[in-house]
Amino acid sequence: MDVRTAAAALLLRYRTAEAKAVLEEAAKGKGLIPFEAQEALKRWEEGTWSLDPA
Repeated sequence: MDVRTAAAALLLRYRTAEAKAVLEEAAKGKGLIPFEAQEALKRWEEGTWSLDPA
């Protein structure tokens, strides 16, 4: 799940629907990976997400 979550976070700009689906699923649990998924989704919604150059 950690690799899928990291890939989804990096692909948010290019494959938004698919990446959000993966992150939303990962965000359901407890621990570091769900926290990272929640933060990526939060930053995306805020418009402050910037894991890759535009």
